[in-house]
Amino acid sequence: MMGLGSLRRIKPNPLLAALLSTFVLVSVVYYSLDALIDWQVRIAIQKDAEIRSQKWTENFFETTPSVRQMIESGVAPEKDFAKLENSFVLTGVIRIKLFDSEGMLAFMSDNGVLAPTQFFSERALGVFDSGDSIVFLHAPEEKLGHPEHLRTYVEIYTPAVLPSGERIGVVEVYLDVSVLEAALQDSFRQISGYLIAGTIAVLLIPAGAYVGITRQIIRKDRQFLEFTRYDQLTGALSRNSISGILTRQFSEPQTLSRLGVLFVDIDHFKQVNDKYGHSFGDSLLRHISHILMANLHGKSDAVGRFGGDEFVVLCPNINPHDFRKLYGRVMDVAQKAFQHDGHSYIPSLSIGAYLTAEGDTEKTALHRADLAVYAAKRNGRCQVFEYSEELEGLFAQEDPKQTA
Repeated sequence: MMGLGSLRRIKPNPLLAALLSTFVLVSVVYYSLDALIDWQVRIAIQKDAEIRSQKWTENFFETTPSVRQMIESGVAPEKDFAKLENSFVLTGVIRIKLFDSEGMLAFMSDNGVLAPTQFFSERALGVFDSGDSIVFLHAPEEKLGHPEHLRTYVEIYTPAVLPSGERIGVVEVYLDVSVLEAALQDSFRQISGYLIAGTIAVLLIPAGAYVGITRQIIRKDRQFLEFTRYDQLTGALSRNSISGILTRQFSEPQTLSRLGVLFVDIDHFKQVNDKYGHSFGDSLLRHISHILMANLHGKSDAVGRFGGDEFVVLCPNINPHDFRKLYGRVMDVAQKAFQHDGHSYIPSLSIGAYLTAEGDTEKTALHRADLAVYAAKRNGRCQVFEYSEELEGLFAQEDPKQTA
């Protein structure tokens, strides 16, 4: 049996005690920070998803005139349903549901029509009454029949508000946030090594770095939405963006004043590419795009690249005199020599011009500007041709796209 003297001679190992204390301290700090960062990740994901959902919902109500019909009757026109599905790809939306003012399910994007069994949502009714959105973050679950359950997603209930300000129901949006969550978690794994190896003081540095990386990832995620708005070669709006602006111009006819539409085509662009090379052609496209954007009438004007060598210019609230001055100025500036890579070329533009009138639609406005640019090309190119009723039927036997 060990005596009292022997016990007194046993001394604790300082290194072991230090290692044990350090391990315990680092473990406590690590798991505390892990819980804190996990909370930060959830907050960041929910906030980002709420912003993305709000932008998508605002755009959906601005560009879908039939939304009231979808909520009241539960049926979406085929063209609007196709547009709805296309919009999901760029924003990460998985599915949506529309509820009426009494909290009854009216429309589901899964099948485009309400199932026979009526469904009431107390959450939807609460959001409609309060006017405030609610957000839920869901982890992946093994459930068949619902693809959103197989990935991390955010469920957001938002009041359905028309551009006029009228609240007509509630939108439930399911957003896929798996990619954003994976990026945030990956950043945390990279930083966790420093957290374990460092002291408490050192742990503050990677924690701050993590916050910076989190903000950077979220910022890049939001920048991606802006990236899709523009044509990356010319800096003009993309075809989808300029089409969306045109759609919004005609979504509320009672507020639509005269809209100037220019359809701009670069003459002989294929021959220019063949003669000088694609690098020269790309520079010429940027040059014409910059000319169009630099000679707009007002801040509400917009320029979009509509095709390979085609641009569309929209000029809201413009009178005939200013409209003619605008396209005359574009023609004058464009006909100056363009220099690139040792080559000199004087661009030639064919422009179709149309100023909308009462009763016009998005389709007729673009069609008439297109007829006018075709007439400009048929009459010798390098000119502006204004639409007139005589053009209707004049080229009925020909395809305007055949004239490059």
